[in-house]
Amino acid sequence: MSSPLQEYERIHKELQDEGFIRHDYPIDPTTVLWNQKVMTMKRQDLDKIKTFRLKRIVKWAWENSEFYRNFWKTKGFDPEQVKDWKDIVKIPILRKDDLRNDLSKNPPFGSIMVPELARRIRFVGATSGSTGMPTFQGWGGLELDYFEEAQARYLWTFASVKPTTVYANYLNMSGFYSWGPPLVETAMWRCGATAIAGGGETYFSWKSRHNLIFKLWKVDVMATTPWLQRLIGEEARLEGWETPFKVLLLHGGAAAENTKKKLFQVHPNAKLAVSVWGTTDGHMAVEVPGSEGQLVVWEDMEMFDIVDPKTDEPAAEGERGELISTLLNHFTMPLIRYSLGDYVKNEFITDPDPKFGITHMRFVEPIPGRVEWMFKVQGKLLLPIYVEDAVNEIPDTTGMFNIFIYDNNMDKLKIRIESRKTVTDDYDREARKVLGERIGIDPENVEIEWVKPGETIWTGYKLQVFVDKRKK
Repeated sequence: MSSPLQEYERIHKELQDEGFIRHDYPIDPTTVLWNQKVMTMKRQDLDKIKTFRLKRIVKWAWENSEFYRNFWKTKGFDPEQVKDWKDIVKIPILRKDDLRNDLSKNPPFGSIMVPELARRIRFVGATSGSTGMPTFQGWGGLELDYFEEAQARYLWTFASVKPTTVYANYLNMSGFYSWGPPLVETAMWRCGATAIAGGGETYFSWKSRHNLIFKLWKVDVMATTPWLQRLIGEEARLEGWETPFKVLLLHGGAAAENTKKKLFQVHPNAKLAVSVWGTTDGHMAVEVPGSEGQLVVWEDMEMFDIVDPKTDEPAAEGERGELISTLLNHFTMPLIRYSLGDYVKNEFITDPDPKFGITHMRFVEPIPGRVEWMFKVQGKLLLPIYVEDAVNEIPDTTGMFNIFIYDNNMDKLKIRIESRKTVTDDYDREARKVLGERIGIDPENVEIEWVKPGETIWTGYKLQVFVDKRKK
């Protein structure tokens, strides 16, 4: 009987040999799809792969992870219950608190990680810990290889990241962040591009240096949050120059429709803006050019299902609920039916997209935000992205704002907004009218704190759109 390490290495080679992880790069620059065989696979073949890989990862976790064996036994679950990929809903939901409890009892990774592979991890990822103790993710050679493949698929195909392309990564470059240099830059090298690991969190302290890099290197593809994309474009206009970016990759939060319009105004050379949703753990969904708002999921890599957060039962088709994800090829530290906390619509498109013929499923709309970001004003359920769309309709604002949440059901929307204009009573009245009408509440119940550009709250390279002031 082979050891977990031997089986892990065998599976890694199998995935490479079968072409799911492409290794014959650099490839012909005229090639349209990075991995046509996988990206245009027939639906019935994708379903077979999902069934095989789901059964394999569940069996693997049961046999090799003490955490899953104990967790599933307490929930009355047995791997034999999974006969088909649709049986994923029979698997108990794993939430972040379950990981935190295990981690605190068995530091640093908890008992979830496969012991023999834990000694061979190549990269440690960690969540921000903004909602409590951070959770850690161990990546081995297989997981890194597959994630870089998944990155290359959209970078090459959607963003034209190819030889001679200059790509600037202005995501978080600090430790434990998987979308920084350890993974994304290596995906750049597969594509043959020049990668600049700028680091969005340092833009505020090294603004002049970063702006100089953009101009001197004539950056083609810029990857950061929608808010930092907007700020950089605004700064360039104030200084009297144009950013060279041709493609804007929007990470870290869904970009509202009006935000995209503003981005094209401040980045006049940009022809394409692509929303990229992802987590530090290695989940991802990417907007398909030509099918705006629809985010594709690489189904050979992960599976999603959506539940009612109050009952944990599957959400009905068309209803919104909590996003649950399963990584099919993470063996070092399996994440099976793991709650990501995002609030999404349970509706997907499986017809090939009209531009590339990609057969993997697509969300019908962007992922608007996390479940805990939902808030009520006058009984109306809202998310920051809805407010963002309205803020961008107010003249002379920078698009930067903070929503202050002071109660579970608020009487007023309390919001801080940046404006370049001297605020008058008329300006404030018109702004409250725009916000109220756009999001469906009485303008009299909108309270705006006006601040100058640069005075909203940020966390690193992310605008803190949701500021929780409720008593814990």
